Amino acid sequence: MSLDSETILLRLRQALADDRLAHAYLLLGPSSSLLEALAFRIAALLLGPRPENHPDFHLARAESRLRRIPVERMRALMEMLALKPYESRFRVALICDAERMCLGGGEAANSFLKTLEEPPQDVVILLTSTQPQMLLPTISSRCIPLAVRGEPAEAAPEDPREARFLADWFAPGPSSLLRAFRRAALLESTLLEIRKEIESEMGEEDENEPEEVRAALVESAVDLLRERLLAKLEEAYAKEASAEREGPPGREIRILEELLRDLRGGLDPGLAYARACLEIEESIKMSGFDAKEPSWKPKKLPS
Repeated sequence: MSLDSETILLRLRQALADDRLAHAYLLLGPSSSLLEALAFRIAALLLGPRPENHPDFHLARAESRLRRIPVERMRALMEMLALKPYESRFRVALICDAERMCLGGGEAANSFLKTLEEPPQDVVILLTSTQPQMLLPTISSRCIPLAVRGEPAEAAPEDPREARFLADWFAPGPSSLLRAFRRAALLESTLLEIRKEIESEMGEEDENEPEEVRAALVESAVDLLRERLLAKLEEAYAKEASAEREGPPGREIRILEELLRDLRGGLDPGLAYARACLEIEESIKMSGFDAKEPSWKPKKLPS
């Protein structure tokens, strides 16, 4: 069950008064900025106003153009958390977009695991994540999850590439077979574009990594964005199902979930995309629903 920010703050304030704060909380939700804003408010509850300037507040967020949290940053954070608080009752650590420490084989996440398993008594750790499926189970299982309800005004802005992808995906095709292969090709070309963009944005600190580490980082970053893209596609199908058909969402969503499991299991992406797209067309044909122009409209596609 998701809760609004004010309710979460109220509960944590009561937990603080009752001396029953947990050592680690995982804030989950659709918007990184919403989760980070709430985490800073929780830190202010524990440390006072402007926690970012407090000596007992420690922030870890993604570094470099690859948007990862490096293992060196987590090791430095662990060293600080091992010390006694400087001014406050607590040391507070905030790890923004915690799934980013799981990139590149999860070395940063694994290094931080001992602190989560055996936290100092005077430490409160706050983690935020919009992609909890990318977190290592050993990380998420050691935190108290708090699902944060976002308000419509706080929704993340629409990504232009995602909007283009959805518009192309739902564009009419001359036949179901050709549409299936066009969609499979669209998935491949979009992910290739993402991969090239990530590789071109690697910073100097990434270039100094061994080749196998760089390859793992790129692969992890691509996987993260691919999962987001498929999640957006599931959302679009759910909206279409509720707008065009009665009853629960169609089998298309289950097919996309199966596609994600196949990709995580190491199935060749090209084969996985083709199979999923053919199954989606077959499902549409069986349901009697033809994929026309979607009822939702992208806000404004870039020219």
